[in-house]
Amino acid sequence: MTLEDPIRVRDPEATRETVLVAAERLFAEQGFANTSLRDISAASGVSHPLIHHHFGSKEGLYQAVKRRLVESYAERFPHAARAVNRPLNLGSELRRLMAYIGDNPLLLRLCAWTRLEGDRQVWPGEPDIFETIRRRIEVSQRRKLIREDLDPSYLTIMLLGVVFFWLDNREHFAHRFGAEINDKDYLKQVVEILDRGMNLGGEVATDAPDEPSDEAGE
Repeated sequence: MTLEDPIRVRDPEATRETVLVAAERLFAEQGFANTSLRDISAASGVSHPLIHHHFGSKEGLYQAVKRRLVESYAERFPHAARAVNRPLNLGSELRRLMAYIGDNPLLLRLCAWTRLEGDRQVWPGEPDIFETIRRRIEVSQRRKLIREDLDPSYLTIMLLGVVFFWLDNREHFAHRFGAEINDKDYLKQVVEILDRGMNLGGEVATDAPDEPSDEAGE
């Protein structure tokens, strides 16, 4: 046992956080299969047995890393994460998703690795984000702000999809089309197109309520 271990045992939360930070970086850089617990032990300075004590296995640690990344959304946007009974404000929702995903490059890299490794598991906490957006769409439909013939689940997938696709590929598009390609203009056009398709009259909504900003958010 190293000299650091007694201190870490007395502060289990600090130990877990140290391991999670190192594991997040290594899993995102190398993938699950190419990362060992010994790699994570060396990177974190936490002994292999102590990692086993806190997480049980490499699979358990991988799930904890995923949960930590997903739960960072609620930590950054606590009001939005709780406001399931408010109608959807499309611009605000997309800006939050863009900020949350765009400011987490390791999240994007880990998502890419899960696809490459054939990992189709639902991430811990992922259904909470999905369900929050879906329920807000349903509230908007009841208030006649969004067409009732649109399926809330598919619409939620579309909102997440346009954000992930852009962030996954924006560097390529910037090289292809030049400096005029940027987040702000992309979001502006996405909001206009989706808003016209989602609303009953085919016009951009003017009565969707603005939302309070979270302190760490917009």
